[in-house]
Amino acid sequence: MKIEEKEKGEISIKVDNIDDLWYLSNIISPGDTVFGFVFRKDTQSAEMKRAKKVERKKIRVGIEVKKLEFQDYSDRLRIQGIIVHGPEDYIGTHQSINVGLGDEISIMKEWREEEIKLLKEAVANSEKPVIYFLAIEYGAATIAVLRSYGIQELANVRKRGDEDEEFFGEVLSTLMEVWDPSYPLVILGPGFYKENFLKFSKENLKNYVVAQASHGDMRGIYEILKSGVLDKLLQEHRVAKEEKMVDELLQEIKREGLYAYGAEEVEKYLNMGAVEKLLVSDREFKLYQNLLELAKSTGAEVHIISTSHEAGKILQKLGGIAALLRFRPD
Repeated sequence: MKIEEKEKGEISIKVDNIDDLWYLSNIISPGDTVFGFVFRKDTQSAEMKRAKKVERKKIRVGIEVKKLEFQDYSDRLRIQGIIVHGPEDYIGTHQSINVGLGDEISIMKEWREEEIKLLKEAVANSEKPVIYFLAIEYGAATIAVLRSYGIQELANVRKRGDEDEEFFGEVLSTLMEVWDPSYPLVILGPGFYKENFLKFSKENLKNYVVAQASHGDMRGIYEILKSGVLDKLLQEHRVAKEEKMVDELLQEIKREGLYAYGAEEVEKYLNMGAVEKLLVSDREFKLYQNLLELAKSTGAEVHIISTSHEAGKILQKLGGIAALLRFRPD
């Protein structure tokens, strides 16, 4: 993501990758004004009125946002609203701005500190490499990529015959189609099957690490993320941090320790200054702005957790908001 501050309250944004769309879906709220280019029917000229087929023209409009739609792992963010800036004939009409890779939009709003923090994080993350995974066990392989908002499953390969070499060849071919070797690859799974795959394909692979896991599928990938084995590789990565924080929360809950969840309970401990880390799901981020402000005023860290991965889904089931406490007041 590239950003440029324009007039007061207006920030121009260029989308560089799919992660940027996830950030924008959490930054833009109903009531904000978003500027972008759209295509509208040109019905004004006499020529166009006489033509049976009405052509479309490209215009820049500003819409007051009413609704956002972002599908996990899609390449589009759909922003729906009412045109409030643009050619006079279109003012007050409904319009959608579809934002994809390479597009530029401007957002005008009263910016909150947490929203600016997300923008800066998006810019920083755009400079970090993504990490690919090959999880493999006897007769099955899963290829996935770690993004800022979660893990995207790219391909599954299943053994068809009896020969390992045929299966390994298909896995390697599929891997080379979806993996950019300039980014690290983690090869994981149980036992020695992954080592057999490496012997088969080692000359074709560079920039990889090997890790032991209980499963050679998505379960194994989540296990590796939480285990700490890849800390050096993943220490700055958003999802790895989120998995660990939610896991810490679950451990505190299990031992009846320093935790709180649900808006009412979390607010109580925020008012006592007892919260060390506030965890909020991306679905509830906009709903709990008052608690985010309270956390900031009491020195608590705020972490927005994506519901596109396992940890975020767990947090959402706990009400979408939870806290790790410094202490538990009597």
